[in-house]
Amino acid sequence: DRDRDRDRDRDRDVLRFDLDVLRNVHATYQGARSRIEWKQSPANTPLFVANQNITVAPLMATVDRRPILVRKQLLDDRKTRNVARNGKELGCALSSTTFVSHLKHHDLKKYQQKYGHRHGCEVCFQFSNRKDMTDFLSERQNKAKWMTIETNASTSTKCVKGRATVTSRFGQWQQEEETQGRRFQGFGYPWTVDCLLPNGIPELTCKEISKMQRNIDEGRVDGLLDIRFGTKLVIGWTEGTKRGNYFAVWSQWPWKAVMSHDDDREEIAKKLSMTWNDETSWYVPKSGEELKLAHVEGPGYDQTEYNGKPSIRSIDPQSNSKGGVHVRLLVNLYHYIRNAPGSTHIVAVVDGQAHRSYEYLTEALNTNISLLYRDFWQSLLSEINHANPTDLLPMHEDSSTTSHAFTDMTLMQLLRLRKINILMVPVLTPSPLFEQSVCGGQYQFATYLAARYSADYHVIMFIDGDTSLLERPQTQPLPSSSSSTQLKRTQQQIYYDRFFSPTHSTQCAGHRYQLIEQYVPPSHDTDEHLLKCTHDLLSHPKKWKFAMKNCHLKEGHIVGRTDAIYAYSVHHPDTLKGYAPIGVDDCISPGNTWSERYYLLESEMVQIHLRDRERKKECTCFVNRSK
Repeated sequence: DRDRDRDRDRDRDVLRFDLDVLRNVHATYQGARSRIEWKQSPANTPLFVANQNITVAPLMATVDRRPILVRKQLLDDRKTRNVARNGKELGCALSSTTFVSHLKHHDLKKYQQKYGHRHGCEVCFQFSNRKDMTDFLSERQNKAKWMTIETNASTSTKCVKGRATVTSRFGQWQQEEETQGRRFQGFGYPWTVDCLLPNGIPELTCKEISKMQRNIDEGRVDGLLDIRFGTKLVIGWTEGTKRGNYFAVWSQWPWKAVMSHDDDREEIAKKLSMTWNDETSWYVPKSGEELKLAHVEGPGYDQTEYNGKPSIRSIDPQSNSKGGVHVRLLVNLYHYIRNAPGSTHIVAVVDGQAHRSYEYLTEALNTNISLLYRDFWQSLLSEINHANPTDLLPMHEDSSTTSHAFTDMTLMQLLRLRKINILMVPVLTPSPLFEQSVCGGQYQFATYLAARYSADYHVIMFIDGDTSLLERPQTQPLPSSSSSTQLKRTQQQIYYDRFFSPTHSTQCAGHRYQLIEQYVPPSHDTDEHLLKCTHDLLSHPKKWKFAMKNCHLKEGHIVGRTDAIYAYSVHHPDTLKGYAPIGVDDCISPGNTWSERYYLLESEMVQIHLRDRERKKECTCFVNRSK
């Protein structure tokens, strides 16, 4: 047992489970609640309090660590009160999602202009006695006239009001799809509520509130009993006799459900970039070798059907399920080993399959690469032996003359050799969310990803698990304006050039990939064939050229610089107008039309969609080599 524990500790440099998020998930299930309150318009008195068969549920919430939100607070503060002291007394920021069913009847056109002033958020402190409640923040309140506080003497609770922002990035599109009878019938939606507490109050920074919570948990404080974060979301109703009425959704989380791995947002403020090329900032790397990259997929899940509805598959101890680990993961890791050394792969999985997902991935990482990558492992190791740790490695198929001494090397050891680590993140997914939302609740994760992890990396890419990122084949001629060094760039070097390079940057907050379809017939749906499929593209110039010209059937996913991203919205790298570093633009083209500035080029990196459904016959693995 000691040997096993020692091996597990050593392997954490490669595979790590985000236990901080897991604690958030458990605290949410144990102590978070949502409820609805119907109101009659225009009167402000309750019509009735009932759920009317509407399901509401609190989802993921977190301390908001987005650099762009920190910059927004600082800039807005300097225009008004100037009390944040350069981030030292920056009011806490939080981001949350709440699931609300019956999206078809939500008034998405008016939730901002008509009900925006009714949305709200707060952080509440419950004490053991009324005196402690009264004394808490009393001196601050006399000085900070901008701070709104409500007290409940019967429970000795004091609540500090924040400024709430509500978004539904994909709500209207999803609603239109359902209304026109195409898909998503009877679905709900995970609404996002962001919250900013007032600046200038030392006790209301995220760091200090989390410190108070730890003191409660460790029994080091008397008087303070509980801390909670709450939101109020107001939605108009468009159906039947209640048309024109609205309802409020109240959600509340214990503070333990929102604490992150680092709640000190002053440190983010210290590292902020003021301009797109501000090399004094941590968020502007000086080279591709310095760039910290995370590639993210998920949330993944193993799905079945139960009583006519989609359901997360039940995992029994004898199951051979991979849990939430995508069946294409090992193929994708092979390419990250080649073209993204020194990066982090974040695998988000539904919480109901997180244990099995981690078990399966541990088993896979401890498997010999000679078994996982039968026809490609020896040539890969040969390339590694002759390359620098940060070099791009070409893809070759093993030949009869290729041999290598390390026949017992595991995938874990190979990832360690290329300094790649994997972070598994459990995503809170109650059954109503999974059964009544798109892609198992992916939309709640888009904002959470930015809020939770943006401060830890320079660039984050968010892509589907059934896609591999390939560089332009070295046998393919470059445009006349390009240099030969562009053939040998890793992902980090490509993104550095796009986002930060003094000579090559297009100064965008985010970019979109070209998505190249390659249908995988059932007879070829194995890791061995999938690697051969991608190698087929890289080694046959005519097929590559044909695929680029004829198989770009849908738009791809996204990559963004973390100091300018508000949300990784699946196909849209959303920024926050007026708050990105000076010189960084929102380059999303109208209607997502082709633009060399916005889309990554064929000479950079393309997204190969290894799809299990056919869209176009010619866009199939092992087809059209000679076209």
